[in-house]
Amino acid sequence: MYCSIDGGGAAERAPSSGDAGTERLYYVDAYQGSFTARVVTAGPAGVVLDRTAFYPTSGGQPHDTGTLAGLPVVDVVDADAEILHVLGDRAAAGNLAVGTEVEGVVDWSRRFDHMQQHTAQHVLSAVFLQVLGAGTASVHLGDSSTLDLEIPACDPADVRRVEEAANQIVFENRPVTVRFVDAAAEALGLRRPPRRTGPLRIVEIAECDRSACGGTHVRSTAEIGLILVRRCERTRGRVRVEFLAGWRAVKDYQWKHALVSEWSARLTIGDRDLGAALERLDRGAQEDARALDAARKRLLGYEAAELLAAAPPSPVKILRLEFPQREPEDVRVLLREITARDRCVVLAGITETGRLYFARSPGEGPEMAALLARACLAVGGRGGGTAEFAQGTVAPGGPVARALAFAEDEMRGA
Repeated sequence: MYCSIDGGGAAERAPSSGDAGTERLYYVDAYQGSFTARVVTAGPAGVVLDRTAFYPTSGGQPHDTGTLAGLPVVDVVDADAEILHVLGDRAAAGNLAVGTEVEGVVDWSRRFDHMQQHTAQHVLSAVFLQVLGAGTASVHLGDSSTLDLEIPACDPADVRRVEEAANQIVFENRPVTVRFVDAAAEALGLRRPPRRTGPLRIVEIAECDRSACGGTHVRSTAEIGLILVRRCERTRGRVRVEFLAGWRAVKDYQWKHALVSEWSARLTIGDRDLGAALERLDRGAQEDARALDAARKRLLGYEAAELLAAAPPSPVKILRLEFPQREPEDVRVLLREITARDRCVVLAGITETGRLYFARSPGEGPEMAALLARACLAVGGRGGGTAEFAQGTVAPGGPVARALAFAEDEMRGA
């Protein structure tokens, strides 16, 4: 899901002692991984508790998972004042009695990963704004973490500047604090103006960012770990930035390092020379591909000459070619070579795939599209094309030979 602004909407609100509904423990302590609560309602749709540490999908951040009363929590839904816990065993969820005290345990590895990504997003959004004047329009924190910037394009050198500045903030181990304030008093100091009035939950990264946000965050920027900007691309007049933080960045480094090490060893070069070596290999591969393509076309030219020489003399030669296996492009090139060298009609098919190709020299013989359509119809296939070239499909095997025979008989009887 995308949020129109990072951490926006109902997620900004601060808890009030007068609020009815579920008490959100993650608002005060994102590190609370287990808790006890009482069941308010329970049914196949889910369970509502009087308090919870489970974060619901909101503000671009995915929901927590874990267990509730020993049952797997597969989704957490923000239903206005209440939090709905969707359990994997819906029948068992309906058996939880109202008023029963249950224990909840949050999947900590998933929670902490989301805390790292979300706090990294705050840092990146703030730095993009400070360095490039690029505000954040929307945020997505899922398997792929992205933010959309309100700029039409972004230079790679500028992205590196932002990435380095963001990691400098990480290395400085700045505190990340949460407080609850009145929106009117804080509005001018926020990175983005709040969309609501009244008490707000403010997440602040010292001397970096201050935002109204209801998400979960780490206590200090050092816990974010490395921030890595993977790519930037233009989308709908904006720039989408994909990034990784924390353990995700470490894992990304690990597989890339393993790949570089393996191929450096295979090519017996230093890892920093791998790029130049791959460029040389790519150039060589392209040259080899061009040479092979030229040789293939020459061979097809020889094959075309041999096939024409073997065909019975006729003002307009009819060649019927049935290949057990053949690359479609080779067949098309071969037909072009044949029809360019002599006055002829070529009826070709590939038995393995059921593909048919009919071609004629310009102005010689019947229209190929019509002939192929009749041949395909005779054996339950279909196809189309132009007067000079047509292709179609029938069932593999015997129908190919029958379609070719039908077309040849029609031509010889014409």
